[in-house]
Parts: sequence; C-alpha cells; structure tokens
Amino acid sequence: MKIGSTLFRRYSPLLLLLILSFSVKAQYFGQNKVRYKKLDFKVLQTPHFEIYYYIKNDKLLKRFSQEAETWYKMHQEVFRDTFLKKNPIILYNNHPDFQQTTVLNGEIGIGTGGVTEALKNRVIMPVMELNSQTRHVLGHELVHAFQYHLLLEKDSISLENVGQTPLWMVEGMAEYLSIGKKDAFTSMWMRDAMLNRDIPSLKDLTNSNKYFPYRYGQAFWTYIGSQYGDTTIVPLFKNTAKYGYENAIRYTFGYDDKTLSGLWKNSIDAHYKPMLKADSSQIKITGTKIIDNKNAGNMNVAPALSPDGKYLAFMSEKDLFGIDLFLADAKTGKIIRKLSSQISNGHIDDFNFIESAGAWSPDSKQFAFSIFSHGKNQMMIIDVSNGSTISQTAMGQVQQFGNLTWSPNGKDIAFSGMVEGQSDIFSYNLDTKAVTQITNDVYSDYAPNYSPDGKKLVFSSDRAAIQANTINAVLPINLAVYDIATKTVSNLDVFPGANNLNAQFSSNSQNIYFLSNRDGFRNLYKYNFADHS
Repeated sequence: MKIGSTLFRRYSPLLLLLILSFSVKAQYFGQNKVRYKKLDFKVLQTPHFEIYYYIKNDKLLKRFSQEAETWYKMHQEVFRDTFLKKNPIILYNNHPDFQQTTVLNGEIGIGTGGVTEALKNRVIMPVMELNSQTRHVLGHELVHAFQYHLLLEKDSISLENVGQTPLWMVEGMAEYLSIGKKDAFTSMWMRDAMLNRDIPSLKDLTNSNKYFPYRYGQAFWTYIGSQYGDTTIVPLFKNTAKYGYENAIRYTFGYDDKTLSGLWKNSIDAHYKPMLKADSSQIKITGTKIIDNKNAGNMNVAPALSPDGKYLAFMSEKDLFGIDLFLADAKTGKIIRKLSSQISNGHIDDFNFIESAGAWSPDSKQFAFSIFSHGKNQMMIIDVSNGSTISQTAMGQVQQFGNLTWSPNGKDIAFSGMVEGQSDIFSYNLDTKAVTQITNDVYSDYAPNYSPDGKKLVFSSDRAAIQANTINAVLPINLAVYDIATKTVSNLDVFPGANNLNAQFSSNSQNIYFLSNRDGFRNLYKYNFADHS
C-alpha cells in the first residue's frame, strides 16, 4: 500500500519505480473522473485540524480525531514546529470512495493509501480495513504535512528544491515517525538485503529504481535516530532540501555520503547477523520458486492454490498494460492461461489485489475474487477452464471487501468487509444471493478462512488488544475463531503483542497455520487446538 505526498512523488526520479513496480495503473488521459454517488461532507473542528467527513460512525470519528491530535503532539516534538492555521483532513469511508475523489487530479489506484497535497497541505485518505492501518496512514500523512509546513511556509524553501529531495528520505521519514524503530516488515527487507549482499548505498537509493524507498528509507532513519538521536532528523532534512543530500550529510555529520553509507551498512550487518544464527526452536522450511520475473512479471502477488493442488491463481503485471489474473501449474509454475484482465473485461476498473487473494471453489473449477467496479468492490466468479464470467455481484452496503474464502459445502463465500468505516466478517450465499453480517463490533475483523469441516471460521482481529484496554497503544492483531453453530467468537491466545495474520486451517481442522512477527520477523507457526499450543 502506497502512502505519500503529491509534490515529492511528482518531482522524484523514483516516481517510475512506484508506478511500474508497486502500483500499476491504467493511463488517465485527463478525462473527468467518474463519481458514482454524492457525498455530503460535514466539518469537525479540533484544536489543530479541520476534518471533512461524511461517515455516520460517531465512535470511529471521535477516535480518528483523537489520534490526529495525538500524532500532532508526537510529530511536533520532532519538528519543533506549530501549525498557525488548522490543517485540513478529508476522510473517506472506504478505499472505493477515496478512489473517486475529485480533490486530486488524475487516477488513484488501489495501491495508494493516502496523499498529502503540498500547496494546500491537505491530507486525503480513507478509513482502512484495520484500525492500526488507519492510525499508521494518518501518522504517515501528517509527517508530510509537517514536512511541507516546515520547508515551504516556515523556511520558504523553493518548491523545486523541496521536490528534488530524495524519495527514500521523504517517505522513509514518514514511515519511521509513524511506525518507529522496530518494524517486522522492514526487518524482513533488511534481512533479505543482507543475506543477498545487496545493501544499497545512499547513492544507489537515490539513483536506482531497484530499492523500495519506503522500507530502505525507514531503515536509514532508524539508524540515524538510534545513532545520533531524533534531534538530527530535522537539520539533515532541511539541509537536504536546501543543498542536496550529499552536501547535507557533510554539513550535518562532517563526512561524505559514502562514509555514512558504510556506517549504515555495518549497523545492518551487526544488528541482523546474531538474529540469523540457527535456533533449535525454529523449523527451517525450504521451498521451490515457481513464479518470478522469468516466467511472469516483476510484481506477482495474491497467490491462491486450488484445493486439488494442481493450479495456482495469482495477479501479475506480466503483460505490462496492467494487473491481470493468471493461472499457472502449481508444481512447475508454467503459465497456463490468463484468466481475466482489465483490458479484456470492461466491467473491471481495478483488481483488489494489494492485501487480498481470491478463493477457489471446493471442486477447483471456479475462482472468486474482489474487483473495483462502478465505485465499489464487487465479487467476480469465473470458470477456470475458459476464463468466462459466471457472475459479478455487489455486496449490498459492503462497498469495500476482500480476502474471500469459499465454504467446504460450496454454497457460501465469507470475506472481510467495511460498512461506515467498520471492518467485520460477512458471508454471501450463492443460492439465496443474501449477504449476512457475521461480526458486528468496533473491532477490526479481517481475512477469514473456513475450516475444512465447515464448522468454524478463523480470522485476524484486534479485539484481544482492545479488550485488554490497550486502545491508546499500537493495536496488535491476534487470531479469533467464529463457531458457526453457536455464532460465538473466541480469542486464540497466541503471541500477545505480535501481529498474527493469514491463518489457515489444516486439512483435519485440528490445527491452524499462521504468520506472526513475534520475534521481529514474519515467520510461519502452527497452533494445535487440542493442547492450546
């Protein structure tokens, strides 16, 4: 998910990287953006913000406004800067509504999580599927608001100079100040870079399209904050906007960028090497790469394995014109056919592929997935044998949804969806065409998966964290199980404080496999219902 600012993305040489490699978009030739509904915005005034909203969820709006003020205080301590007038925030209920915004020119793809305008300093963003994601995007975008205010308004640095600041420095700072020093996702990238002996220099980050600026930028600022303190952030950033990053490093630290690159690389080696030593408690899993840029595209995401184990459905920009849905042999990776695409199917405006995979029918003959069409998410089901569309259905008031799972009896498809900014679990019955809301609460319930016996659904949720009264802290994601017969939800006591995601039942429904960042990395774990371990 891409979050960032308009000015820095417009001028940065790394813009091509973000468009081609991480958020493939169709061309937008200046036509008027289609709006599918009229939104009645109101304004909520807080001490430092004007929040434009149309959401009817008062509790969510109150929490959002409190978090905005909390972020303001936290960022103010770093930037030592105060807004003289209230900063606008335009809040959308969901991502489909956000994609229709006329506040911004051009098309907004599924991969854009939020934007901050430079000249008006407006933050434009949707409510995300997880409470923690909304908090992160808000914190990230408000860093950009402080960056713009500090450079353009307070220091009167030219627009062109600000726009030429390296993207890894701009977006990396926003990630660092909204996530912090410890982040399992960035750690995964840095561990991979170290193992492949491909830790870039600052010059590489600036000039090459190879390195994702958000993750490497966050790692850089983590080093700066840990080694020199957060008081170094603003002087280095301002000097970069005025004189370029190479001169800024000399002025700030007294040595050149090559030396700083070497020190940063050494710190990554020193930090991660001890963590990568063999541990008897860890199970080493090796696999075979079947899809990469040799037989598919540079970006291949959202894989889904068929129940019979023969096929793999996945999204890829293999054909360069956009994201398409492909079918491959699960053992060899050989591409069998293209199942669907935006170009061949005029009903698809975009695929909902960033954090959502599709679902196979139990007989492996049909595939269901979420698309963006006519201002909302819709579920499309296709015949795998020929790629023909079996059905395309909106989910009533659930305008944003994804992470589909097909029931073992073949009659229901469950998914996580949003109504009025609230993320819950829903199901759709293929016979009655009815949408049923399974959970209905303030918690973020996300990415369900049916047990093979059809008796339970497991999903990720922040309910354990909120029930433990940690609402003012970062909300970790735990696992929860819904019993279909009793209609009850129970929390699974696995790794409190960690993010536990992508849960899948074993074939006998007695175990759950899931990903967790409990040790600072995202690894695969197994939970056994019998002994609760």
